[in-house]
Amino acid sequence: MIVWVKMRMLLLVLIAFTLMLPMVVHAASNGIIKVTQVYTYSLNGEITENTYYELKSVIDQLPPGSVLVIYMKTPGGLLDAALNIVSLFETSSIVTVGFVYPTGSYAWSGGTLVLLSTTVAAMAPGTVIGSCQPVEINEVTGQEIFITEPKILNAVAKYFVEAAEFRGRNTTFAASCVYNDTNLGPEEALKYHVINYVASSIDQLLSVMNGTVVNVNGVNYTLVMENPVVTQLTPPISYQLYDALQSSVMENIISILGVLLILAGLLTAHVYLAGIGAVLLVVLALLGLPINYAGLGLMVVGALLMAFEWHSGGKLHGVLIAVGAVLIAVGLTLLIPSVSPPQYALKYNPTTLRVILYSEIAGIGGLSAWIVMLIARAIRAKPISTVMYYPTAGLIGVATEDIKTGQMGIVKIRGEYWKAIALEDIKEGDRVTVVSYEGNIIKVRKAT
Repeated sequence: MIVWVKMRMLLLVLIAFTLMLPMVVHAASNGIIKVTQVYTYSLNGEITENTYYELKSVIDQLPPGSVLVIYMKTPGGLLDAALNIVSLFETSSIVTVGFVYPTGSYAWSGGTLVLLSTTVAAMAPGTVIGSCQPVEINEVTGQEIFITEPKILNAVAKYFVEAAEFRGRNTTFAASCVYNDTNLGPEEALKYHVINYVASSIDQLLSVMNGTVVNVNGVNYTLVMENPVVTQLTPPISYQLYDALQSSVMENIISILGVLLILAGLLTAHVYLAGIGAVLLVVLALLGLPINYAGLGLMVVGALLMAFEWHSGGKLHGVLIAVGAVLIAVGLTLLIPSVSPPQYALKYNPTTLRVILYSEIAGIGGLSAWIVMLIARAIRAKPISTVMYYPTAGLIGVATEDIKTGQMGIVKIRGEYWKAIALEDIKEGDRVTVVSYEGNIIKVRKAT
C-alpha cells in the first residue's frame, strides 16, 4: 500500500512537470530587453552602397540588444544596396525599427524593401510606401526603363515576399508592390499587417512599442521601455564627405571638367593639362569604390602626382603638388574613423582613437612641412655662379617643350629653367643655343 501511494505521488509529479514544461520553455524563450537608451539614424535620399556601409558602421558599434530607430524618407535606389541592407538587418543582433517619418515622407521601391526587413515597422500619418517595380536607368541619357522581363521581375518579387515573410508581414502586398506598383498609406498598411504601428512622433512610437515581442536571431524578446533616452546618431565626417562627392552634381562637374581639360591639353599641346583631366576621370572612377578603397586610391593618386611634379622639375610650377596634396587630404578624411561622441563611445577606446588621430595629424603636418621646405629651399637657393644665373650668348641648353617661332616656351640651361622666345621652330628635346638675354627672357635657336 505504501509503495502504491509513493508511485501515485511520483506519477502526479511527472504529470505536473509535463504540463508545466511548455510554460517553462516559453518563459525561457521570451527574454526581456529593458530599453533605457534608443538610438536614431536618418536614412534620407537615395539608397546607395554608401548607405549600406553607413548603416553597417552604425550597427557594428552598437551593443547587442540595442534599439535603433531608422527615420526613412527615400525614393529608393540601387537594388544591390537594398539587398545588402536586408541581409544586414536579418542577421543583426540589434532591434531595427523602420519609421517612415516625419509626416509627408515616403519609402518607395528599395525603401519599402528595407522597411519590410526591419524588426519593427512603423509609419507616421501622411506617409506612403510602395511602387517597387524595378527600373533600369540609362547612364548616358538618364532615361528610366521599367523592367518587365519575367526572369528579373519574378526574382525581385520573390525576394520581397521572403523579406516580408521573415518578419511575419503581409506577403501579398510584398508581391503586389513589385508586380502592380501598389502603394499604401499608414492606416492601410497597419490594417493589412504590412507594418506594426502608426505613430506621429518618436515618443509615441516608443510608447506603443512597450511590451512588443520581437525576434532577434531566432530568439523572442519582450521590449520593456524604461523612459529611454533618445540619441541621434550622425554619419562620420568621412561618410558625409563621401556622400557629397558621390552626388550627381559633383559627378557631373568632375566628369565635364576632366573632359574639358583633356581637350584643352590636346588642342594646345600641353600634355600635363590633359594629364590633370585624365586624373579627374580616374578620381571619378575611384569614387565608385567602397569608401576605404576610395580613400586609399585617392591618396595613391595624390602621391603619384606630387612625385611626378618633383621629378619633372616643376614644369607646372607646383600645380600637381597642390592637386596631389588635396587628393591626399580627401583620402585621409575618408579613412579617418568616426569621432562623433555617440558612435565613438560605443566601440572605440578614447586613448586608442586619440593615438590614431594624432598620428594622422602628425603625418599630414609632416608632409605639409616637407612640401613647404622644398618650396622655400627652391626660392631661397642662390646661384652657383653668375654665368649660370645670367645666361650668356653661346650657352647650350635643351628645350623642355615644343616652341613655335616667335612664341615663348621653357628651356633648361645648366640645370635651371628659363622662359625663352624661339627664333625658329623648336621641338621638345632639341638642343638650343642662347642668342641673347634681356629682362629675364632669353632668345634661343637650334644649336648647330
